[in-house]
Amino acid sequence: MDFFEEQEQARKRTKWLVLWFILGVVGVVVAVDLLLFFVIGGGEAFGILVPASIGTAGVILAASGYKTMQLNGGGAVVANDLGGRLVMPGTTDFEEKRLLNVVEEMAIASGMPVPQVYLMDGEEGVNAFAAGTEPSNAVIGVTRGCLQRLSRDELAGVVAHEFSHILNGDMKLNMRLMGMVFGLLVLSMLGRGLVELLRFQRFSSRRGNDREGNGAVMVLFLLGLGLIVIGSLGVFFGRMIQAAVSRQREFLADASAVQFTRNPDGISGALKKIGGLAMGSRMSSPKASEASHMFFSGGGLFSFGMATHPPLALRISKIEESWDGEFSESQLRPVAKGRGLDRQEQRGGQKGPLGGLPVVVGMAEMEAMGEGTRRQVKTGQEIYEAMDPEWRRACHDREEAQALIFGLLLAEDDELRAGEISFLEKSAGKDAQVLALKWQEKVWGLHSARKIALIDLALPTLRSLSGLEYQRFLEVTRWLIASDARVDLFEFMIQRVIERHLGSHFEQRGFQKVHYREFGKLWKEANVLVSVLCELGGESEEGAERAYRAATEGWPSVYKREKMGSLEDLGSVLDCFDRAAPLVKRELLICCGKAAACDGKLSSEEAEMLRAIADAIGCPIPPFVGNLEEALN
Repeated sequence: MDFFEEQEQARKRTKWLVLWFILGVVGVVVAVDLLLFFVIGGGEAFGILVPASIGTAGVILAASGYKTMQLNGGGAVVANDLGGRLVMPGTTDFEEKRLLNVVEEMAIASGMPVPQVYLMDGEEGVNAFAAGTEPSNAVIGVTRGCLQRLSRDELAGVVAHEFSHILNGDMKLNMRLMGMVFGLLVLSMLGRGLVELLRFQRFSSRRGNDREGNGAVMVLFLLGLGLIVIGSLGVFFGRMIQAAVSRQREFLADASAVQFTRNPDGISGALKKIGGLAMGSRMSSPKASEASHMFFSGGGLFSFGMATHPPLALRISKIEESWDGEFSESQLRPVAKGRGLDRQEQRGGQKGPLGGLPVVVGMAEMEAMGEGTRRQVKTGQEIYEAMDPEWRRACHDREEAQALIFGLLLAEDDELRAGEISFLEKSAGKDAQVLALKWQEKVWGLHSARKIALIDLALPTLRSLSGLEYQRFLEVTRWLIASDARVDLFEFMIQRVIERHLGSHFEQRGFQKVHYREFGKLWKEANVLVSVLCELGGESEEGAERAYRAATEGWPSVYKREKMGSLEDLGSVLDCFDRAAPLVKRELLICCGKAAACDGKLSSEEAEMLRAIADAIGCPIPPFVGNLEEALN
């Protein structure tokens, strides 16, 4: 399975989603016109059908637009609406810590920033969701029932399912769908409000104006009831669209979770427990209907043949062909069950050298850039467990996480570093300066896979900064990057991570449109990136030229290798590809990968730059590492 292909398919489905939404609006408008025709009377109704139609469509479109703008805030908006509570990285709760560990390991293995995690304490069914407009503001939400009733492997299967929705583009599609469905539901909400307002209205038996007033109230009351009925039609269209969009994508996410975890028993075990549980995956939140298509399993809402998820039995049988058809019973976890063992695992510890890691190279590896086989949660687990526990603790502390990033940005040259230390003490305080020096010493010489993992782990903590703290953090990092009058590639990578992932969270950039659908329209920009990687990896002019020819095979002959310009220009190029279609992004990354690995070697710096390019254009790719067990033991 190719995630770039799946992202492209999800993008194309958006066009059909808009068409279905338009048909739903037309259906509701016609129903409102018929209601007016019967309530008011044929002759009088004809005069107001046109303005009524325009008004009805306007209300639906305005409500949909309002909800879509609200969702620009990212997945946290959905999580809060569903009653979720942000799980802080420093939590001491055993179940919450286990959940965070699973999410962090999968994020590291995927090469994406760690999403924020929300827990729905009041939901006892087994369910989960992923929400966000892009990976930078994605969140993973799980119910309390997930933590209480699932084993670690089963929880990993559920989380891997949600990660696949993020990586293959379903999450963004689901968010757009949520905005549209809200527009179709709004008439029912207005009808209920009108009925509630009028049902206690007193009627008068007097003649004249009072009777006319009674008639007006009765008409409004009937209109309210009619809007409720018509709103049910909107619900019908919304459910139909949700079902059409999400059913097949659930099978894809299940298959991806198995591929990711290499453990089919995990996700199938979770599905079996849902089937054997009286409350199943039921959601009690009043907002659950709007987001039913986003859940791991159906939320127990009415469907009438339009369920947003395939039947549990069908999903299990596709994962486990020899399944006997029996669901599993589940009980609440015994108090402190297995806590001593898991705490020992959580302490982890360094299992080997923190410097070199075996690097995967080869043209086949580059061609398989988007293949799901490259994403293995085992890789994330091994990188995560090999980290010093002190590092993980620092990533989870909102003050030390900032100092850790400052340490990664400090110059290696003593003279330049002296000026940076002085600025850091003035801007962030003496303690920040001391901690930054400490972390610079500790991370010296780390492989890019470990450095990037530290940054990804720190991102959820940094998202908890206040607006003013974020602005200060951004100003300090920008100054440290520019202070030595040059920006090396690793500093550039950190800058892109900060600007993209934290900026998306704090500035609420919302849904991004695709501007480039053909690679040929970005030849010039692609040439800049390929040339940079050739210059970076080429040990000689001849080697750089050889790498360039390998990467640009089949390109128009007019393009030649360029000398590396400013990284500001490079940032503009990355911004162009950030607005490109998924398959265009894949073609770029394959070309860049061929340039970097042409000599059969992929240095830490080359891997760092390649993943920085992928991250900057919204395509997180896994670490380029091989057999970690051999390296870490």
